Amino acid sequence: MKSSLNDFYKKHYNLKTFKYSISNKKILFLIYDEKYYYYLDKNKFIDCSKSDSILDIVRNMSKSFNLDVINYYPVCFCNKTLVLAFRVSNVENSSLNRVPIYSIPEKYKKIVKYHRENFEMLYLSKNVSNEIKMSLRYIRRYKFHENVIKKYILTEKKRRKKEFKDLVYNYLPNKKSIIDVSCGDSSDLFEVAHRRNFETIVGNDIGINYLKRNLQQGVIYTNDDIIYNSIKDNAYDVVYCKNTLHHMRSINNIKKMLNSIDKISKSEILIIEIINPKESGGLSKFLSKWLYSKFLKDLGDCFLNEKQFKKITKDTFKNYNITYNTFTNVLGKYMIAHIRKEK
Repeated sequence: MKSSLNDFYKKHYNLKTFKYSISNKKILFLIYDEKYYYYLDKNKFIDCSKSDSILDIVRNMSKSFNLDVINYYPVCFCNKTLVLAFRVSNVENSSLNRVPIYSIPEKYKKIVKYHRENFEMLYLSKNVSNEIKMSLRYIRRYKFHENVIKKYILTEKKRRKKEFKDLVYNYLPNKKSIIDVSCGDSSDLFEVAHRRNFETIVGNDIGINYLKRNLQQGVIYTNDDIIYNSIKDNAYDVVYCKNTLHHMRSINNIKKMLNSIDKISKSEILIIEIINPKESGGLSKFLSKWLYSKFLKDLGDCFLNEKQFKKITKDTFKNYNITYNTFTNVLGKYMIAHIRKEK
């Protein structure tokens, strides 16, 4: 049975509930920009009764009010109303009214104050902002990569897609919930998770444009920074993490990210990470430098070798059983760590 967004966020996130009413509908949207101006329809925040597909809501709202949503995340509940924050840009031609914080209607002041005091640093970090801006700026290049390069040059056969999906399928346990913490525009895990009959399948990525490019039925999409978020401990049975570590900018941030996925995982973790292309050499090094870094402007550069990968995972997950493996295709050699937390 498909759950509503309200039920999903209530089950999987630590969200404060305020005992007063700001809407009689299911969701209310705090629309704001980087300077913390808020955007209201006359003197009201927008709300709606629809509570299923968040990306449909994003698309419809962007079109209706002529704005770009660049990040969304849950803030709190007011009675039964879920409050979601929509961070926006390109609002000059929007039909919404731009309101400074001191002019917010009395009805919303407590929620706006709570939002500003508790979420400003979490969702406006420099690294997150840079990732989002790059994904927006070079969206056409990513589309070309997806529609031409991957289709005709770096084909599924060369990338050994079928073998890879079968490998992931064999690693996944028979559990109820799974999250891909940085899914990008890939649907590989979702196809496999459906085969494994997971009840809750979540695709998360900090870049909203990645999420919108390859939507899958039966998948809930979230837009969180995987290090700083409101996700509950043990929220998901299985956490999947592919090619994410090298985006963390430093070894210290890699450790923070691994600790974060340790907290939100209840049963198992599957980490798949390409080995440092500079050490692999050949085509892997060429693609990393020219396709991903130069052309696609991929900001990830904190690559690990096998020794570093094993050390950092063993240090983080030292109380659990870890099995290591590798997978090689045209893009390079991938390191795999399968962490089982249950005895």
